[in-house]
Amino acid sequence: GLSRISHRTPLMYTLNGKKTLVSAIIPAFNVEETIGEVIHSASRHPLIGEILVVDDGSSDRTAERAREAGARVISLSENCGKAEALEAGVREALHDVLLFLDADISGLTRESIHHLVMPVVSGRHEHYVGLRGRKFFLLNRFLHLVPILGGERALTRNLWEQVPHDYKKGFQIEIALNYFSKKTKGNMGFEVIHGLTHRTKEKKFGLLEGFLRRIGMSGEVLLIATKLYVLEEVKQKFATLSKSLRLRWENSLVRSKDL
Repeated sequence: GLSRISHRTPLMYTLNGKKTLVSAIIPAFNVEETIGEVIHSASRHPLIGEILVVDDGSSDRTAERAREAGARVISLSENCGKAEALEAGVREALHDVLLFLDADISGLTRESIHHLVMPVVSGRHEHYVGLRGRKFFLLNRFLHLVPILGGERALTRNLWEQVPHDYKKGFQIEIALNYFSKKTKGNMGFEVIHGLTHRTKEKKFGLLEGFLRRIGMSGEVLLIATKLYVLEEVKQKFATLSKSLRLRWENSLVRSKDL
């Protein structure tokens, strides 16, 4: 179970007698205006043992701002995409509980981080997603009907390693994490985190480029969702059916020989 230990800094918890801290990993691309705020917000929570910012080929002062705010910075030589940046961060992370944060969010608080990490640190969930607050009550009520997408999520290193490399591409990683979390029978949960906002792609990149990037992201999500939840399921059901038919055929051969 989870217990609190009295330490000055950092405050620690134990899970099954083992001290548990969290590695916060922030993929960042040209976010010099917001990266400092995200780092400062994350550093306020006592379970955050380290903050790694993966500078994904930025052309502005993102890396410099991140270092000034106290993060450990991993710099990629070119823009590789979200999943590849996360992979670079996980490789360098010291802890086995991971917290993924978008670099352009605001409104992140100690309380919201607590809501994200505690379900995983406590062992209740292997994967827990924070969804940015929706404006409409009915959408909140029926949130289970839409895909669970969100850059703010806590998970175990074990789950990350269960995702095949082929699915660790761009924005596809969020759908892939959801799928393999359920596939490996890991306990996945989510909740709406009120107060979180982020810069839209249109504000970040300009109207045209932002719109094109949004279309590209939506295409990636649709592609991986179709591949995993439709094609992969059909493939597995076909494999199960083929195995069943083969066993029946083999059994029939055995019975015919006995006759």
